Amino acid sequence: MRKVLLTVMMVSSLLAFNACKKDGVQGPAGPAGPAGPAGATGATGATGAQGPAGAVGPQGTKGADGTKVLGGTADPAAGDGAVGDYWFNKTTRTLWGPKVAAGWAGTDVSLVGATGAKGDKGDKGDKGDTGATGANGTNGTKFLAGAGVPDANNPTNAATGDFYFDTNTSVFYGPKLEDGTWTNSMPVGQAYAAKTYVITRGFENVTEVTKTFGEVATTTYTNYEIFSSYKVTANDMIRINQYPGWGENREMIFENVPGSGIYNRVPTGAGDLGFAPFIVGAKFRYSENKTNPTAEFTLTQDDIDRLQVNGGTAFGYLTYAKALPTTVALGQDLVFARNKHVEITTATSGANYNATYTAQTKFNLNTLVPNLEKYKQDGKVFLKYKYFTANNANTAVVHAGADAGWVNLTNYVNSYVLPLASGYQTAGVTNVNPFSLTGVNAPGSASYLGGAAIATLANQVATPVVLASTVNLNGNVLINWTINSGTNIAGVATNEPFGPLTLTNPGADLDVVTDGTRVARGFETTYYSAPSLTSNKAIVGGNIAMTLRTGGQTKAWWEGRKLVQLQVFVIPGDVVKNLKAKGVDVDNINEVSKHVKL
Repeated sequence: MRKVLLTVMMVSSLLAFNACKKDGVQGPAGPAGPAGPAGATGATGATGAQGPAGAVGPQGTKGADGTKVLGGTADPAAGDGAVGDYWFNKTTRTLWGPKVAAGWAGTDVSLVGATGAKGDKGDKGDKGDTGATGANGTNGTKFLAGAGVPDANNPTNAATGDFYFDTNTSVFYGPKLEDGTWTNSMPVGQAYAAKTYVITRGFENVTEVTKTFGEVATTTYTNYEIFSSYKVTANDMIRINQYPGWGENREMIFENVPGSGIYNRVPTGAGDLGFAPFIVGAKFRYSENKTNPTAEFTLTQDDIDRLQVNGGTAFGYLTYAKALPTTVALGQDLVFARNKHVEITTATSGANYNATYTAQTKFNLNTLVPNLEKYKQDGKVFLKYKYFTANNANTAVVHAGADAGWVNLTNYVNSYVLPLASGYQTAGVTNVNPFSLTGVNAPGSASYLGGAAIATLANQVATPVVLASTVNLNGNVLINWTINSGTNIAGVATNEPFGPLTLTNPGADLDVVTDGTRVARGFETTYYSAPSLTSNKAIVGGNIAMTLRTGGQTKAWWEGRKLVQLQVFVIPGDVVKNLKAKGVDVDNINEVSKHVKL
């Protein structure tokens, strides 16, 4: 107890002693004072050393070669470009490609767009500056007059080319020639003065006698149930774009000799492929390509492989069978029709017809030339005619002859058949056609106009009814015609193949058909044969007996055909008398023309 008490007292003393120190116990920290002003910026430290370079990463793999568009001024050669490339022909502005392993497939595609519409008319331009004064022209022709006949020195002011009127006789002279003489003395004031009349004649009063349409074949296909592995490729699409009928007939017709441009060889089966001329790279056309018949394509190994499927049994339907239209598209497998039907009917419209007509060619010089009878009695009448060419109704050709195309008809204008006592007929001349006088043949004929049948164009023949129907009486001509227009006027039935067409190649030794003629080769019917092939008419050996008629022309077409142009020159008796007084041979048109302008 005592010990505890002493301890308490000592502790108390120590506490009291500490409380009496001068500074006392430290109090709690006061609040932070305001921030002092910022010190000046220190100097920039030195740049540290560059760290070591990082390690190089692994090299990436080479990318595939890209497709290129090449170009030149001609079509691509076999060695140009790589597979997948395209080629632009800058001359024809056509694009080739893409190139395949076998070469440049297909044909070029034109990049030339259709001609744009005509733009609006521009504003009228400003008036241009006045041009420089031109050089003085040559002196013009003068018309002079005086009392009396002109000569080399009268009138004194007359120059070469001038004309002169004699007021005493009312005779017109001229033009004056360089030697001082005056040509063409022409009386003025006469109702039948020297004049030239022209008339053009062809087929008139054309009347249709018959118009008969021919039979036509219409083909239909049914039962699209043959599924093939023939997939439409990009190369096929190029061909389809150039041949709209590709889905119905894909028969290829090849060049006999590469580069000859003569297409007349057709493979008869898959076994022909791979052998000349049906080899990879060979050019071919499609025989039924009526839209672009000269479009050329190139045979590829892919073509041969597909046509030789199943030992070549696919050749028939892959070449001739009708494909379902919806499968004729890129990436599609073609589906073919199993059945083919040929229906023969008579056309009711269109160009499949022929026709027969009656027509006339006529003219009357008495109505063409006023006072013709007066000219014939005491003047002169000359005729020049021109035949129009067979194929161009606007081109006339002057016939040949000693009179340079002129025929003197003074004594027999278009041949008289009046008695000799009339004084107008040449002895021994009876009913002579005026166009026979020079022996020049009418176009498309072996004789003169009205003397034999004339062929204006192929399958267009006009025949005189009978030669006696040609009237050449006193200036009046009438020729009656019968016209056969088109093919097969007689309506004969022929055995018509319904196989494909073969292109025409004029001059080719192996070309035995013409455009529009079908060829029964036999092998094209291997796929479509009975019972798959049917018709409403009998099919014998791949042929159907049909009555074909084509090429008929309309009535208006015939009325537009010109045949002859007549130029009639008449000289009155006064002029003839004057010319005779000068010693001119008035029966010689060449001499007359030196004094009277034709």
